[in-house]
Amino acid sequence: MKKADASAIKVWRIANTIWTVILLALLIGLAAVRHFFFDWIPLMVVAGFGALNVLQMIWFIWIEPRIAYRTHEYQVGETELITRSGIFIKRETIIPFVRIQNVETQVGPIMKRFNLKSVEVTTAGGATQIELINSTEAEHIKKVIDEAVNRLEWTGR
Repeated sequence: MKKADASAIKVWRIANTIWTVILLALLIGLAAVRHFFFDWIPLMVVAGFGALNVLQMIWFIWIEPRIAYRTHEYQVGETELITRSGIFIKRETIIPFVRIQNVETQVGPIMKRFNLKSVEVTTAGGATQIELINSTEAEHIKKVIDEAVNRLEWTGR
């Protein structure tokens, strides 16, 4: 089984830092609203949200990306795609190529900076992603799956 690219940890940390900053801005807004308009709200409410923000920062920026990197795996076989992921709830998905309807690559601004892409495979039952892999590997996987699906369509599945 192959893993996501090592720089995936950095991408997850940057994305989670952005969300943490947004939550911190909301916390500051809550403190300001409490101070100016609703001073009857106990200060412990704001302090509780602050403590939750600190815990969220520790978990989502420092701990979760490393664990996610270890648990995200994929394998492209001759007839199927296998993905494994999950920290607390482990999920293994096996998708036969005959069930695949669409294959796409996705890249966001942070991913682009680190030369990473995600491959999304769509079936009638839903979609599965191979997250944060090298761009050339993602294009290769997309090409392999596309060729296999086209070959199966021509042979009548």
